[in-house]
Amino acid sequence: MTETYVCPNCGAREHRQYRVRLIILTCPECGQNGSFLNETLVELLDDIPEDERPEEWTELPADQRLRRAMKRGLLDTDEIWFF
Repeated sequence: MTETYVCPNCGAREHRQYRVRLIILTCPECGQNGSFLNETLVELLDDIPEDERPEEWTELPADQRLRRAMKRGLLDTDEIWFF
């Protein structure tokens, strides 16, 4: 079984044979180094209601959105630590 990880900068997908919250990679698409989030975490971020998101939400890379959402209590920690 493979898991999908999402580039925090451009959204490119990478597939790996293991399941963790994130992996550090240099993206083959955009060339940026970053924390590729497990696709499930990206989906949780997408489910946060727009009226609860900070103004700069869309400009933030996905890994920074995750940190902000956790700090603000916008995600249930049980959902994040299911791995």
